[in-house]
Amino acid sequence: MPSWRAYFAVEGVDASLDAVRALGGRVLVDPITVPAGRFAAVADPQGALFCLFEGEFDD
Repeated sequence: MPSWRAYFAVEGVDASLDAVRALGGRVLVDPITVPAGRFAAVADPQGALFCLFEGEFDD
């Protein structure tokens, strides 16, 4: 089934995951390191899925 996922750039994945938890969200995939940085998958309190990314971007 086709799907898409929004990625949000953050200064720090770990601090952002703390905020997700504090605001009632859930961490679905713990941080994963990739060549360009780190990302994690989360869900907001209503269940919407999105990812957080910390790292390098093309200019």
